[in-house]
Amino acid sequence: MSMSDAELLQRYVQAESAADFREIVRRHLDLVYSVARRQTGSPSLAEDIAQNVFIELARHARAIKPGTPLVAWLHIVSRRTALNAVRAATRRQSRELAAAEFARSELAESAAIETMNSSSDSWHAVEPLLDEAVETLSEPDRTAILLRFFENKSLRDIGAALGTSDDAAQKRVTRALDRLRAFFLRRGIAVTTAGLTTDLCAHALHVAPAGLGATISGAVVFSTAAVANVGTSHIIAMTTLQKSAAVAVFAVLGGTGIYQAQLVARQSDEINALQQQSDRASAEVNDLRRARTVAATKFRDVEQRIDTRLAAAHPVAIADAALELQMHQWLAQIDRMKDFLAQRPDWNIPELKLLAERDWFNAAVVGRVESDEQFRRTTAQLRDLAVSRAAQKISRALNAYVLAHDGLLPNSPLELLPYADPPIDPAMLGRYEMLHTGKTSGVPLNETNRILAPRPADVEYDAYHYIGTSGYGNNGVAMGENVRGAQRRFADANNGARVTTAEQLLPYLRWPVSAAALQKYLTLSSSSGTP
Repeated sequence: MSMSDAELLQRYVQAESAADFREIVRRHLDLVYSVARRQTGSPSLAEDIAQNVFIELARHARAIKPGTPLVAWLHIVSRRTALNAVRAATRRQSRELAAAEFARSELAESAAIETMNSSSDSWHAVEPLLDEAVETLSEPDRTAILLRFFENKSLRDIGAALGTSDDAAQKRVTRALDRLRAFFLRRGIAVTTAGLTTDLCAHALHVAPAGLGATISGAVVFSTAAVANVGTSHIIAMTTLQKSAAVAVFAVLGGTGIYQAQLVARQSDEINALQQQSDRASAEVNDLRRARTVAATKFRDVEQRIDTRLAAAHPVAIADAALELQMHQWLAQIDRMKDFLAQRPDWNIPELKLLAERDWFNAAVVGRVESDEQFRRTTAQLRDLAVSRAAQKISRALNAYVLAHDGLLPNSPLELLPYADPPIDPAMLGRYEMLHTGKTSGVPLNETNRILAPRPADVEYDAYHYIGTSGYGNNGVAMGENVRGAQRRFADANNGARVTTAEQLLPYLRWPVSAAALQKYLTLSSSSGTP
């Protein structure tokens, strides 16, 4: 029976067993490498970060509290070490024009490769926030997600690690996925639990390069002793200086922070040869010491100037000339979205006032707004996010009203105004209609979250939202709700007959749309098997 992580770590602490540490590296290298690569975008820098994370583990093994899941400790340290590395590399290179030119070409190439490799549109939005989302989970949920998707462990393994049964492990994973999905929804990223599961299975784990584990295991003991007085951030900074062509760019998006980093690194033939030498660990330590001496003076001056620049930039921090150009493009997209909505006041709903600037910025970064259809899709996503935020306020007001009226529902949404805290814009509530009135006891149990609903602004692209005393939610694109309701009404009016043409449905639609739009939806639904 194989030993647990805690047992291996304890044996390493007590006897400094190289074999036990090699086993720890073997088990968790792919996890550490994947987090580092996702945060930096650079496979070569991810290798350096992985090495330094395990050096930190060796140094601090005695300080790790018993019972702390090692997989969770490694995830947190890997992410934070990677972010520090990106920040250090960005500062070092941000004012060099040659580096900026290099970054422009490499970013374009990296984006093209990522587009070809990705099998999921949602993954582009999920990936930059994944590790931040995982850190928000409780320790047991985080451990379950990391073991399941970052280390491909079975439910039995997860149950053993958590001290629970296989069924309890399954429930823990499902619950954690729901919480991750809720995190992404709060950031304006709509993803289903099934879609998130597929994305994690397909993309969460990068296999570390062959030989990296052996390199790390062989270097850890030596490096721990030789550079005991060198901080991790400086180790990574110097390692990156050693690689003469490394360039990094990063953006801090919004107040709470949406970190998106693209770090592109190229290594010369000399460095590749150096990595193949048997005395790599010794040579790297010597290089670190030399680089530290050379860079110390430069860091003091450059970091002060860059810190001043980053602090002054709002709403984003501009890391270099290439990213500055990208920022202007994103801000221009925000302006175009707002102009587009200003020209269509029926789509410019009052709930959009609840969005923060970072929400608009997210939409500009994740989505493209060039064609009319792209404008409609992107602004529909913004409306869905805004309506979800309004739904929280309205649901609270509805429950306050019901409590004050002995279980009686309002006849009009506007009757909720005195019960809203904080106040709700009357123009906002004017878009809603009651789906049920009378006593709450008369509402079917499966309808308690469907007491009132807003009219979709753009029926073809908006989600159909609903609000009730038991919560709120949405039911996919409003066009689907529109068509399903029309089909029922047509059947009721025609002795159960089925619809055969789009024209037959037009008079029965709850929200009018063009015949062309209706036919397009019916054709797509038929081809996908959607009812």
